Amino acid sequence: MRFILILWTFILLCSNTFATNLNLENLYINPQNQNRSEAIIFYNSANTCENCHKTIQMLYKLLNNKYSNKLNIYLIDEQKHPEFISPFRLKGPISLTLIKISDHASFQHRTLYGLQSESFNQNIFNHRVSQFIDNFFNF
Repeated sequence: MRFILILWTFILLCSNTFATNLNLENLYINPQNQNRSEAIIFYNSANTCENCHKTIQMLYKLLNNKYSNKLNIYLIDEQKHPEFISPFRLKGPISLTLIKISDHASFQHRTLYGLQSESFNQNIFNHRVSQFIDNFFNF
């Protein structure tokens, strides 16, 4: 009986989820249910580049060292999660999407593209990414 109740609850929740319109607010729900903003490194395993691995490492290191106490940080493969491509307007092999969280849901986002072409100089790379993050979040 308990299994049937759990199954019925699951079916009810799924039907409500698929009945809503697909937009940024109902596609992306803050997984930790808190008002902590987020930085998501999107990469496409089907569209890799020569500098992709290095760029991801540089991004993750910068985000972890400078912003881990202010932001939730995620790494997501677009190939495995194509539902994020359209709402976040993702393009290219690597992009960094920042999401402001308000009232436990996304409320504003901005994406930085072309990072793989700037990974040759770590100082310039770090400055550009830090400036983008600091300006968006007013850090």
